[in-house]
Amino acid sequence: MKLIPQILLLSLLIPLSTVCSAEQIKDAHMNDAMTMDSGQQPMDPAKMEAHLKERQAYLLAMHDLSSKILAETDPTKQQALKDQQLELMKSEHIKSMSRHSGKPMHNKQMH
Repeated sequence: MKLIPQILLLSLLIPLSTVCSAEQIKDAHMNDAMTMDSGQQPMDPAKMEAHLKERQAYLLAMHDLSSKILAETDPTKQQALKDQQLELMKSEHIKSMSRHSGKPMHNKQMH
């Protein structure tokens, strides 16, 4: 009978520890996002805002193209939209890699 109260206590404490861990993980992710790399100084909030707006514009463009691809019935036009989306993805990838390496990648070939 002593086992039942212990089980009840543990069943109450486990979700509480999970919530605490989730908060710590969230804080760590926010700190990483502000530095963009653990070896750098924290990013200026204005620069972070500008970066996030750029990222939002990219995601909205990707979503828009995805919607157009799904709605298009002509296979040729659909493929053209897919090619356009792929080019957008490539340019965003190159921009992202340049940001992380500190060197422009505009003359490197994608495979």
